[in-house]
This record gives sequence, C-alpha cells and structure tokens, in this order.
Amino acid sequence: MSLNSIGYLMKEAGRSLWRNSWMALASVSTVTIALFVLAVFVVVSVNVNHVTAMLESQVEIRVFIKPHVDRRRELALMQEAKTWPGIRKIQFFTKQQAAEALKQEFPDQHTLFQLIQKSNPLFDGYNVYARAPSDIRTIAGHFARQPIVHNVVYQGTVVKRLTRLATVLKWSGWVVEALLGVATLFIIINTIRLAVFARRREIQVMRLVGATNWFIRWPFILEGLTIGLMGAVAADAAVALGYHWVLRQAAVSLPFWPMAGFQVVLLHTTVFTVIGGLVMGALASVVALHRFLRV
Repeated sequence: MSLNSIGYLMKEAGRSLWRNSWMALASVSTVTIALFVLAVFVVVSVNVNHVTAMLESQVEIRVFIKPHVDRRRELALMQEAKTWPGIRKIQFFTKQQAAEALKQEFPDQHTLFQLIQKSNPLFDGYNVYARAPSDIRTIAGHFARQPIVHNVVYQGTVVKRLTRLATVLKWSGWVVEALLGVATLFIIINTIRLAVFARRREIQVMRLVGATNWFIRWPFILEGLTIGLMGAVAADAAVALGYHWVLRQAAVSLPFWPMAGFQVVLLHTTVFTVIGGLVMGALASVVALHRFLRV
C-alpha cells in the first residue's frame, strides 16, 4: 500500500469522524466508561496480588519446643533443619527472649508481664523462613513430626484467602467487562453504520471501479480504532488521576499498608485498556461493514 493510499484512508477516517461527531463522542464516552471499569478491576487486582506477594515473602513458621528439653537437643534440631530443602533461614529463640519480644509488642499489658515474670509459660523455639511460599506446608510438616516439637504455627490462611480474592476479582472483572463490552460494541457499530450509510453511493462507485473490500473497509476500521484508542486514553487518564490521589491519601491514613507502585499499576491498566479499546473498535467496524460489503 502506497503512502498516498495511506494518506487517503486516514483522511477519510477523520472526515467520517467529523461528520458524525456526536455519535463518535457518544461512542468514545461509552468506551471510556467500559475501559475505566476494567481498569478499576485491574488496579484492585494488582494491589491484591502485590499484598499477597509481600505476605508470602514475609510468612514465617513459628516452631515451639516442648518444655524441659535439653538445650543441646534444641540446637541439634536447628542444625539438622538447616540442611532441609526449602528453608532459607532459621533463628533460635529462648522463652526469655520470647517474653521480651512480647513486652515490646504490647508495652501497656503490665498485668500480663507480672504473671510472665513469676512463671514464664512461654516456649523455646525457632523462627523459620522458607525459600518459597509453596515450601511452607512441607517444612511445617517436617517440624511437626519431630519428638521435641510442641507446636508449629504459620499464617498461611491469610495468604490463601488473598489468593482466592484475587481470583474472584479477576473473573468478576472479566464478566462485568464482557457485559459492558457488548453494549459498547453496539454503540460503535451504530456510529460506523451511520458513516457507511452516508457514503453508500461512494462505496458503490468504488466497488464498480474495482476497489477491493479491504480498501473500502480500512477508513472505517481506522475510525473504529481511533474511537477505541481515544476511549482508552481517557480511561487511563482518569485512572492515573484517581490512583495518584489514592496513594496520597493512603500515605497519610494507612502508611503501613503496602500499595502497588504508581508506574506498575499504570503499566498494567494501559496495556489492558489500549488493547481492549483497539479490539472493540476494530471488531465493531468489521461487524458494521459486513452487510454492506457482502457480495
């Protein structure tokens, strides 16, 4: 295809958008709403996955030793555990150190500390860190089978629930986006059909002089792509402004909550919205032209 042909196709697409500017504006607005909803689901999903990954990296296994076990046996088990597959780091602590950690974490519980000083009911034990979250359950099982181990505790339930939440959000987002996408397609199809109807005589002449169907299609496909791209840009701009505000508020109200970075979120939303907008625009154009270009 020559440069003159490309210039002609782009000029015709722009002229068609200008002639049907109100319908084009309605199409862009609908695409923006649909893609904005998709982008919101992507933002939430990215943040849930971010929190899940951070919790998985920080999940530790707390192993408590039975009372009155000889210190040599405690340290011997720790040295043996260092050779087990999946363990990244293991730290030994005494019940006195556990009491000090508890005191620092809850400094206002004076009655509790008085009871602990009289008779410390805590246990010696290990803080165990896995190389990967998938290793946690296996490592916990190894420790639980040891004769000197009293109990094994790890917060795997929280991670599992967050993983399920991320899956539910992902599928919910796709279902909602499918419904909005169908409505958006109809509006873009009607916009393209108005443009085709306005140029029906010109299309008939082009076919009589030998123009191929694809040469006739391209201005309308470019029109649909332009509508989809404009909607994607508008949706991304709204999401960028909204998420920037959320990050500022979270830094003040929830400084301890790990939010996904602005650039990471914007990259994910841009990829989804731009691809979604272009696909919807191109598909709507092809469907709108199908009846007019049937042989």
